[in-house]
Amino acid sequence: MLKFQLLCTLLSSFLLDAYVVTGRLVDHQYNPVSYFVVHVYKSNQQKEKLDRLRVDTVHHQNGEFKIGELNSGHYLLEIDVPDYTGYTVAIDIKDRNRSLPEIQLQPTR
Repeated sequence: MLKFQLLCTLLSSFLLDAYVVTGRLVDHQYNPVSYFVVHVYKSNQQKEKLDRLRVDTVHHQNGEFKIGELNSGHYLLEIDVPDYTGYTVAIDIKDRNRSLPEIQLQPTR
């Protein structure tokens, strides 16, 4: 029983420390972008890349993404979409849920 209580305490503290970033991508005509790749980098206050933490491939009809399991701190998100210019945003995560404004991409052609 003691092991179970310890496990529950550890899991709840881990889950309470998880931060989430959400956003939505649209193209130059405000249509949702349904396929893209998000690179998440740990950053410093000068917005320099430090370590790449993860790469998420997103397939979502509404162009929405959700990146979880982050700690508070400084991050760079690089978004790659075929045939569109890349997009990079620096964020500071302080709140549990961070919602980015809608991101509009421009075509490369």
